[in-house]
Amino acid sequence: MTRTPIGAATVADPGLAVPLPADLAERLATVGLPALVAERTRADRERVADHLSGRSAVASRAAYTAWLRRQATAWRAVRLPAVDVAVLDWPLSSVRPQCLDVVGLIVADLRELDPRHRPAPVPAQPGRHDATPAGAVVAAALLCVHVAELTAPLLPGAEALHAGVTATGPATRYLGRCAELAERAPGLDREVTAWAANAPGDHVHHAVLAGQLFAARLAEALDATEPTGW
Repeated sequence: MTRTPIGAATVADPGLAVPLPADLAERLATVGLPALVAERTRADRERVADHLSGRSAVASRAAYTAWLRRQATAWRAVRLPAVDVAVLDWPLSSVRPQCLDVVGLIVADLRELDPRHRPAPVPAQPGRHDATPAGAVVAAALLCVHVAELTAPLLPGAEALHAGVTATGPATRYLGRCAELAERAPGLDREVTAWAANAPGDHVHHAVLAGQLFAARLAEALDATEPTGW
């Protein structure tokens, strides 16, 4: 599949101002930002779903542990915005900055599943006043909630696998968060639609480009970690 390269600076540079192209503005007015991002990332989202939503992930403790490890590796490659939980300018109310702490929750589950395994590093935490472009935050939240919707149905199976086995209960912090986020998906879509209707065009374009970049990174990283044994 041929993709148009998306530069990292498109997402990271808060001073970058790229006007929203007319064709995107027209489509945005018709379907709203969440649907527009979904349209432009459909192929990558389908690849992510193929990797993450299968019931084989909770077929055994070994399969579940491998599934978490693959996700930890893949999400690091996405390089989501690092946002302090107490940040003052978080642009959303339906989800909080904790929704972006995917790797931290997965690593916590992995440490409980296999205490002897060398701990995986958790991304550095930001300072409270570190600025992150609103478009990148919105795009990251949309991706995290989309993946949460894909994986939340696996929670009962994971709980059944680990109940009474680990020291402090089922190692399902990550899937538990996914279940919570999945319930908030409709509210997030409404809020992001309203945000895009009022935000400057370059911020909205930033969100579209960031959404494409994050989805492509996740799909490609999961492709690279495809297991061969299960």
